[in-house]
Amino acid sequence: MILLRALALACLTCAPAQAQDVAPEMIEQFRPLPLHEVAAAVSDRYAGRLLAADTRAPHPHERDLGAELVYQFRLMTPQQNLLDIRIDARTGRFLSVSGRGQLAARQAAQQ
Repeated sequence: MILLRALALACLTCAPAQAQDVAPEMIEQFRPLPLHEVAAAVSDRYAGRLLAADTRAPHPHERDLGAELVYQFRLMTPQQNLLDIRIDARTGRFLSVSGRGQLAARQAAQQ
């Protein structure tokens, strides 16, 4: 029991020090785009209904492309197909789209 208390106390005292180790400029450097703006970009590109949106850690190949955080969307197309869309949260770049019916759901580029 004493060992558990000592461990808990050590964790509590270490946590603030770790948070202070992050430089303020690093926090300022990473600014994800607002989720509603990225969701609008998904709706502009693909016809359908957004079912879900979430933030995810990037896959290794996405990290190699420079992604630090990924927005993942699930979209139901008019043909009842599900698309899984992954977007770089910082740049808004589409990283991957998987699922059936991608071409049928793709909307013409707006001028």
